[in-house]
Amino acid sequence: MKHPVSLLCTALWLCGLSSLSYAAEVPEGTVLAQKQELVRHIKDEPASLDPAKAVGLPEIQVIRDLYEGLVNQNEKGELVPGVATRWQSNDNRVWTFTLRDNAKWSDGTPVTAQDFVYSWRRLVDPKTTSPFAWFAALAG
Repeated sequence: MKHPVSLLCTALWLCGLSSLSYAAEVPEGTVLAQKQELVRHIKDEPASLDPAKAVGLPEIQVIRDLYEGLVNQNEKGELVPGVATRWQSNDNRVWTFTLRDNAKWSDGTPVTAQDFVYSWRRLVDPKTTSPFAWFAALAG
């Protein structure tokens, strides 16, 4: 899957916005509680849970728990693999991302490169009225 550098910049920027929580590493052999739930105290009601429209902290806190991007950030703010296991570019304009084989949606459907293409196109589509639609101008 190839993206212009602006899309990578967008991904990195969104990671920066959403670096509010980190996944825990569970040691192998750990027995987890039968009921797995996340309880989060959020001061204000999220205005939207649509990643293309969410701009505030309440939205980002919840979206961060619901979705995983191509890349993520660790506790030091360094880029680490998300759904993408690796990424590369020869010219810093076109990037190739390799997706994890085991990435799945909550219903068990495999995550595909086309899912990310759809999301990026939707983000910059004027009909979506995303506050991030101006990112399309960066691609030129």
